[in-house]
Amino acid sequence: METSNTQPEVVETNDNQDKVVKKTKQKWSLKKKLTVIIGTIVVLIITLVLIANTATSAPLKVSDELLTDIQAGNATAAYNLLADDTKAGVTPDDMKATVDQISPILTGKPSVQSKEVSAESGKNTTAKIVYEIAGSDKLTYTVTVNLVQKDDAWKVSDFTSDKK
Repeated sequence: METSNTQPEVVETNDNQDKVVKKTKQKWSLKKKLTVIIGTIVVLIITLVLIANTATSAPLKVSDELLTDIQAGNATAAYNLLADDTKAGVTPDDMKATVDQISPILTGKPSVQSKEVSAESGKNTTAKIVYEIAGSDKLTYTVTVNLVQKDDAWKVSDFTSDKK
């Protein structure tokens, strides 16, 4: 036996004895309600993921450039990605020494482990990208790149590498 989801039509008469038909309301089944709720949640999650990926794409690009330059032994290009505040404490020769030391070791393909962007009112927006990279010494290294956004441009504020 099939049940109807609609309520019976109600017919009333007004003072002039004219028939007035009220619209019937259709009840949603539990399955339909759950489908709408789950669909809404999925759309919200997809939207949040897209927003997060959009927010982290620019700093990720700069961070990827830094690692590519380091792995290629291109200290000058890596130095040019540094923020002005960082350049005040790091000379091109310091950067060359660092790149010369770590470029022969960090030979694997960088794999992004996490990325985040932080924004506070009154402060510059910052980002942190964490990679894992296989080393030529058979060890895995965690490389963390911190970035800062100034005048709509992302620059590297510092980076570290640690053996895992």
